[in-house]
Amino acid sequence: MFYKSFPLFVISLWGVIVLLPNKVSAITPLTRAEIQNLRNIVQLIPKDRQNKRPAHKSDAMTPGDGLSTGRASLADLRFNDGSLARVGEQAIFQFLPKTRSFRLSNGTALLLIPPGRGQTRIQTPSAAAAIRGSALFVRYDKQTDTTIVGALTNSGIEVSNKEASQTQMLQAGQMMVIVKGEFKGLYDFDLRNFYETSDMVRGLDLTRQNLTPTADPAIR
Repeated sequence: MFYKSFPLFVISLWGVIVLLPNKVSAITPLTRAEIQNLRNIVQLIPKDRQNKRPAHKSDAMTPGDGLSTGRASLADLRFNDGSLARVGEQAIFQFLPKTRSFRLSNGTALLLIPPGRGQTRIQTPSAAAAIRGSALFVRYDKQTDTTIVGALTNSGIEVSNKEASQTQMLQAGQMMVIVKGEFKGLYDFDLRNFYETSDMVRGLDLTRQNLTPTADPAIR
């Protein structure tokens, strides 16, 4: 693998987050989610893929259900274990039954996982990331079959290609690019620039000092 500077404007186009708070067991399956916030065009996709409809705040989702988002759109999902998933524009996102796994078929997701929740995985058609107590973003471009995984923390983020024939641990400020199931490069990016410019973290106040305590345990 090799390191290069990577154009920062690419990162600022992305959007999604997953966060986890309070008391849960080490391997709590994700059994339910609620749409906590949304912006613009968000569609709820039932697990049977029928009767797709506009999503609304406080809508409940069960394993196998998914969301799709339009341009300049975004959705926050709160899960039964306290996790929060932020789904960015033009994304297709699903959580899988009886697991701690998410599937991203297009678009971007940003995940923040507090320690003690067990391993969480996010999969795309060409790659996967396994995380524990971590923060990362994942982007998948269906047209080019490209997955990008970026680490926001130093906490054991492991990326693999679809066949798991290639693996790589990421440190904060590193991202892996996987094209058509093959690792293509490990790049450095500017974390502070990401926090300041990415729509994915807007409103979360993740880097400000001396914040007023927030009511959201995931953000804490």
